[in-house]
Amino acid sequence: MDDSNRLSIFREYAGRIHDVRQLSSPAITEGDTAENYSTRLKENFRRIGEIAAINRRMLDEELYPLIESSDSLDKATAEDLNELADLLLSITEGDDECENLDLTVSSIIMERLLTDAEQKDDICNRIRRMDSEATVCYSMINMTSRITSDPAISRVYIDKGIAIGQEFICMLDKDFFLMIPDLQMRETVLTNARFSACFFERYSNSDEMNRYNLDILDKMMDISEDEFYHKAVPDFDWRYFKYRTLEYYIMSTEIDNMRGFSEELLKRIEERTYELEKLIASDPEYFTEIPGEDMSGIHVARCRYLAGTMSKEEYRKCLLETYDKRDREDFGVTGALTNTMIPLEFICLMDKDRLSSEDVRLLKRFYQGITYYLFHSPNTGVLSYILEYPAQFIYRFIDIPSGIDFEEFLLQCIAAIHPPTYIHSRMVGQITESLVYHLLRTEPERFIGFPGCATVTDVLDKQDEILYYSYHAALCHDFGKISIIDTIFVYGRKLLDMEFNIIKTHPMTGADLLRKHSRTAEYADVALGHHKWYDNKGGYPADVDTSKSPYKTVIDIVLCADCMDAATDTVGRSYSRGKTLDGFLQELREGAGTRYAPWLPSLLAREEVFADVESILVKDRELNYRDTYSLLKEVQEKG
Repeated sequence: MDDSNRLSIFREYAGRIHDVRQLSSPAITEGDTAENYSTRLKENFRRIGEIAAINRRMLDEELYPLIESSDSLDKATAEDLNELADLLLSITEGDDECENLDLTVSSIIMERLLTDAEQKDDICNRIRRMDSEATVCYSMINMTSRITSDPAISRVYIDKGIAIGQEFICMLDKDFFLMIPDLQMRETVLTNARFSACFFERYSNSDEMNRYNLDILDKMMDISEDEFYHKAVPDFDWRYFKYRTLEYYIMSTEIDNMRGFSEELLKRIEERTYELEKLIASDPEYFTEIPGEDMSGIHVARCRYLAGTMSKEEYRKCLLETYDKRDREDFGVTGALTNTMIPLEFICLMDKDRLSSEDVRLLKRFYQGITYYLFHSPNTGVLSYILEYPAQFIYRFIDIPSGIDFEEFLLQCIAAIHPPTYIHSRMVGQITESLVYHLLRTEPERFIGFPGCATVTDVLDKQDEILYYSYHAALCHDFGKISIIDTIFVYGRKLLDMEFNIIKTHPMTGADLLRKHSRTAEYADVALGHHKWYDNKGGYPADVDTSKSPYKTVIDIVLCADCMDAATDTVGRSYSRGKTLDGFLQELREGAGTRYAPWLPSLLAREEVFADVESILVKDRELNYRDTYSLLKEVQEKG
């Protein structure tokens, strides 16, 4: 690649990825109608397909050869790669940035740069690369820690981040620290040594790691008062350093002490809350300018509640007062916290078996507020950052009697964040319902084994129940994608192996979510098995055997419906042209007995079945676009 042209090519790639993000989740604007919204969404994905083709060529021909090469990088190439990684890591500018354009590609670039730096005798270059790698690791942890069904994915980045942080802490050895020739790099070491405490955030119920985390913060507080370091970095902002250290203390108890700090450690953390208040009071004007500082009161209140020095009633009041003052249109750090973290902290205080009328009122308000905020988030630069709290909120969701249930709420969240996935869910539900309806009339014996169905007579008696179950199970089949929606957003290029591994976790995550609620628990088998082949030899998860499920026939139909919609869709599948139904039937026949149930081709070959399904793929798909617009419009207006 010509050096003079390389940076321009990299910048153009970042620009196209930004365009893809905007195109894939278009905002509803004033004057929109269902028809023009649907048309715009289709046109956007046609454009995404064109962009993706350009991006694939650039990656295959220009970027990946540099990444995969073992040759030493010259300075210009390294700087160009670093700029591309930075561009892909941040959408926004300034201190309030909290979103990425293409985190996974940024991570492999940073890893290549760090490997190159390790081969060269240049401590400052190594510190710069470690600094970038630490930022990427933390972002990867935020993204992958939502995958609760496979913690090992996140653990890779947690361990890597802790190792990098430990190396920065070792660099604080006074003799070594003075050997760093560049003052800015000394500041980078200090900042990252402090930041290393954040890599422990995803450890749960480990007293040893919690204690070590606080020990690191204690060390940083000692350093902030050490005259040696003050002289070594004379222009360093020690006031900010101390504030961030104390902030890490109080934020460590987030989500109702999810990390499981012991009573002893909670008292230790609470002691630091008074130091933080004193520090802020020393110069309120200075600290007001720090993003997220106005949330410190909530964090302090939580620490004191957990330590037993504040009552639950006082803490609830503090949460609600802050929530009432929130700005629903603030998509920076503070806005993300007030709009998503506060409802999460509050729901942790509720007893789902003893909801008061006030609790029910607040839950409805929180559900409405979160869907509104998510609806506006995909194109604002905070989606990846804020997903941690809604994902945890979803895991703790409380069904409201005669009100919003889990299925309805999660479908609204999916529609708000990613309309194509919502439309796909509805399509799979409708295709499944049609195929089940016709199979009940032609081969009802296929459903023997369905709960309560020991004979064909039982099946015929339970037709309505089987249809209801099949439609709703299919509607919920992709619920696990809510935790990986920022990976689903990867339209502008091919998925990397790591990303595909993330995608493959969604059946397990979906099943886990569905099992948490009595109304949806019976759908878990379908969510878990909808990517597993009929013969159980292909697909995923590898260790799932759908033949043992009483819902085997429904699972096989949902697998077919899922693949059919994906194969015939021209929206949300921008990397390929949609097949006709006839084209999909050819695929179905070729995979009969292996991927697909052997009886499916003959079912779909029936004239009335083919006609019904084709109508769904054409007419109902268009109606689903319109209905999605209406739902999003309602969310936007109600807020």
